[in-house]
Amino acid sequence: MNIVLEYTRTLIPANWKTNSTGWTSGNCPMCIHNGQSRPDTKGRGGFLFEEDKFRYNCFNCGYSTGWSEGKQLSGRLKQLYSVFGADSADIHRLQIELMRERDTAELLMQRKQMDAPVQIDWPEMALPKDSYPVKNYPVEKLDEKNVEHFVKACEFLVERGLDNWTDWHYSTFSHFRNRVILPFRYKGKIVGYTARWVGTVPNKETTKYYVQQPKNFVYGLDRSADKKITIVTEGQLDAVSIDGVAIGSNNMSLEQSKIIEKTGNRIILLPDADAAGLKLVRQAIQRGWSVSFPPWEPDVKDANDAVQKYGKLFTVKSILDFSIDNSTKAEVMAKSYCK
Repeated sequence: MNIVLEYTRTLIPANWKTNSTGWTSGNCPMCIHNGQSRPDTKGRGGFLFEEDKFRYNCFNCGYSTGWSEGKQLSGRLKQLYSVFGADSADIHRLQIELMRERDTAELLMQRKQMDAPVQIDWPEMALPKDSYPVKNYPVEKLDEKNVEHFVKACEFLVERGLDNWTDWHYSTFSHFRNRVILPFRYKGKIVGYTARWVGTVPNKETTKYYVQQPKNFVYGLDRSADKKITIVTEGQLDAVSIDGVAIGSNNMSLEQSKIIEKTGNRIILLPDADAAGLKLVRQAIQRGWSVSFPPWEPDVKDANDAVQKYGKLFTVKSILDFSIDNSTKAEVMAKSYCK
């Protein structure tokens, strides 16, 4: 029997009777406390016990309370216990035991979630209307007003050192004419995309990245299968720059971490050098991943910045050389690196 139900039964006076409907009834001790002019003498109070819960109700003063599996003791229930003569120390011990049960249940649930296999179900998705690869964009699609936008998109890719990646797309449709489009592929199929505004966004209402992607998506998985090391970044442009994978934010889901770990590779997280990266570092440490803190110059905030400044080879080598496996050391380093 549940400890709460068992304890509650011990408080019920011996002269209370259980009827055919299951109610155990007697004179309610709460009536005076609940504003009645005289105590109950007609047995209007009652408990109804079920397998994992109970309720109390008085049909005279209207006092009601109860408890069910997974809940803590409410203030009204503790008040009822006290009126029935419960010792405050017993109530306190009961509360502690319930908290222990709750914590144990939460740990078991977390372990169940951790052990549960992850299934990738990323449906195919179309790119924006009139999207074509930048490398062989059909010039007949570019009228006079869109040629300038297309040229700026190409210049942006060159300036950012991203022009060697051949999967960039461009579209003249709507706001996409001011963006470069990076398809998200998995097993050869497009399952999403990010469209990055070229240059500085004109106002606060304009988002720098327009993203469409499935839940728990990890960019770059197809290219990590034949590697021994997987470098994890926040942004997709960083992953393109160093041939890594990206989670698309500074907050990694459990499913994303398990998907990355399915590669069987050694995993190195490269956080952005900003305050938001600290949370991601702690998630990586909890998963037992390595974390890298390359001593790049202060104006270099991520992998793409580093590739522009130092080149891809030096950038990747510095990530590998300054990776840390010790969780305590990584935590200390993160506090100075992610600021």
